[in-house]
Amino acid sequence: MVIKGGINCAFNPVSASIRDLIMALASVLKPQFISANQYNPCLLQEEYIGELSDLRKQASWLSHLVDTMPAGVIVLDGKGMIAKANQIAIDMLGEPLEGEKWFSVIQRSFRPQQDDGHEVSLKDGRLIKLDITALAPEPGQLILMTDLSETRRLQKRVAHMQRLSALGKMVASLAHQVRTPLSAAMLYAANLGSKRLPEASRDNFQTKLMSRLKDLENQVNDMLLFAKSGDQHVVEQVSMQQLLSEVKTGADAMITLNNSELDVSLPEPDIAILGNKTALASAIQNLIHNSIQIIGSGAQVQVSAMRDLQTPDFVRISVSDNGPGVDLQQVDKLFEPFFTTSSQGTGLGLAVVSSVVNAHQGRIEVTNNVHGGACFNLLLPISAASKLEESL
Repeated sequence: MVIKGGINCAFNPVSASIRDLIMALASVLKPQFISANQYNPCLLQEEYIGELSDLRKQASWLSHLVDTMPAGVIVLDGKGMIAKANQIAIDMLGEPLEGEKWFSVIQRSFRPQQDDGHEVSLKDGRLIKLDITALAPEPGQLILMTDLSETRRLQKRVAHMQRLSALGKMVASLAHQVRTPLSAAMLYAANLGSKRLPEASRDNFQTKLMSRLKDLENQVNDMLLFAKSGDQHVVEQVSMQQLLSEVKTGADAMITLNNSELDVSLPEPDIAILGNKTALASAIQNLIHNSIQIIGSGAQVQVSAMRDLQTPDFVRISVSDNGPGVDLQQVDKLFEPFFTTSSQGTGLGLAVVSSVVNAHQGRIEVTNNVHGGACFNLLLPISAASKLEESL
């Protein structure tokens, strides 16, 4: 498979224009590696000498461009041998490089870790982003390597500060969020203590008490998941078929209780990503619960997963419903803690979804369906370890 796509990172120093110049190597860098005696002397007529000289100058200029790139660049030939490597690539992977088999360099310099996420670790602990492109129509590949170690450290610090700020708001509003269901639960419990209470009323108060306690439980669970969602979790290869099957099983009781329908479409063939299955399942179930809260009885929710057509390096998990849709002008507010348009909502469900997706270095797209209803799309990247294997 040919891996395409840019390095989507706010701190990425490599521009699209430089990437286009690098791709020019596919057509003009090759003469640099061919000595003059490899050409047929009969073809070196006077009219070709000037053209050959120009090609060598252009190849030399592009080679200089590669050497001064702010990222590691490796050019592989059709046999998987390293034909060209710039100084940054040498600094990352060590010497020798040129003339070595790429597979041998991987074994020598890379040490993938279970918690790598969507970069891959070197043996010295640095996190490297790989971007691999075929040099079509010529055989070989162009590998662009960016050191994202410092970027990820900065992003983790920013995310940590954002969570602290959000948790501060959470504590400030905790009394209000918990007081209402707690007061109602205490009232119902007090009424249950009355000896003169009819049996029918007792059953009614008991049902209401359990409902209020369930609200409290949901509130606490949402707070805990939101607080943890940005932390480091154990990551593993997650099967989309297995993930969505477990989501359906976990949501069955909620669907039945609310007289709703849930249709889950499993991808064929299966798709695997690197992530935390528990956190991802909670995020998807929160979206299902959000649809049911807004629509009520008769909700129809569809869940599916597929490789994204526009960005094949991403998996698109979609959750759509038959509700009133969303106000697209308020999309940014939807994922803020405690923002809710439902009288029954805690305002943390979508904030949890956003935190989980951000922890997986993904993104969320919100749209309205043509025939009504909202559609939430979670786009999650495939792991860098998978890309490394595909380069072999």
